[in-house]
Amino acid sequence: MLEHRLTDIEDPAIQILGQLANYVDVQGDLIENGHIKDMVSLMKSRNHETSSGAILAMLSILPHSRIRYHKAIEEDVVVTLVNHLRHQKKSLFAAYALSRILDYDNIRTAMIRLSAPDYIISAVKQGFFNATVENEPGKEVLGRLMSNDELRAAVLKAHTTAALCTMFKRGDTALNHAAFDFLDIVSDYPDGKELIKEAKIPIFRAIVAALDHQKWASQSNAAMALHALFGIPDSSSERTFVTQEFRSVILEEISQILKLLVHDRSYRVVGGAAALLALSDDETVRTCVREHRDFKFARSEHFSKNRKLQYHGSDPREGNSCFFSDVAGI
Repeated sequence: MLEHRLTDIEDPAIQILGQLANYVDVQGDLIENGHIKDMVSLMKSRNHETSSGAILAMLSILPHSRIRYHKAIEEDVVVTLVNHLRHQKKSLFAAYALSRILDYDNIRTAMIRLSAPDYIISAVKQGFFNATVENEPGKEVLGRLMSNDELRAAVLKAHTTAALCTMFKRGDTALNHAAFDFLDIVSDYPDGKELIKEAKIPIFRAIVAALDHQKWASQSNAAMALHALFGIPDSSSERTFVTQEFRSVILEEISQILKLLVHDRSYRVVGGAAALLALSDDETVRTCVREHRDFKFARSEHFSKNRKLQYHGSDPREGNSCFFSDVAGI
């Protein structure tokens, strides 16, 4: 049943197995007759259906300490799940499984020893948690992993700031979404708040680097990242810790955006203008920008068409890119 992942018969089989495992003699049989090792072998299968079915079966028997403390659990089960974190097709399901059992001390200790925190951050960095697993959003799975103090502390030390900067620097919608989810999750905890305070300037500069990109999609996504981190969509409600922190750093470092406007390369001017437009709904930003010398220069030179400006063969101040007129009106 487990090997072929036939849901209509597999789910009842897993439930029955979990119920039978309440009995001491069944626990002994599972251990002594090699059934746990058989399930581990199925967990390692390249076939996703077979592997996931075996993992769910294993989860159903792990609440029993006699089974949980059997050496095969740490030596085979946890090792297999942690290794699955490294592979795109298996990563989220493995994270789901680990999130269900990480409160067991021996399993959590083994996870950390086997570098699970590094693989979790790698999965975040690649956007694996954007999907759903077992009808559960990946963000909830990640949130459950991060709710454990010991594991979260290890994850936050796993080059997390560098990973977040890499994600934002790509100017990719999916990776921005994944990074927002991670920041939102860790902001609920004191150590997560400290990470955000330390990482906000590097993250902002990574977003500016995405604005300084020759692909419009990357520039546009970077501008929308600033829009979200500044908290403009939530202007009518209480700001979150994340938006409070990034609001201050964006205002303090906005000169980095304005510098793009005075470059002689058109794509940089476009990136800077896109960012300003994304932030222009906020009066504080408009006031901050209006009297800045770089903006005054850009408004007089670029927006008034005193200077030639070409972007992918056309003037970005015309046609579909006429947002320049809105920015000039700041």
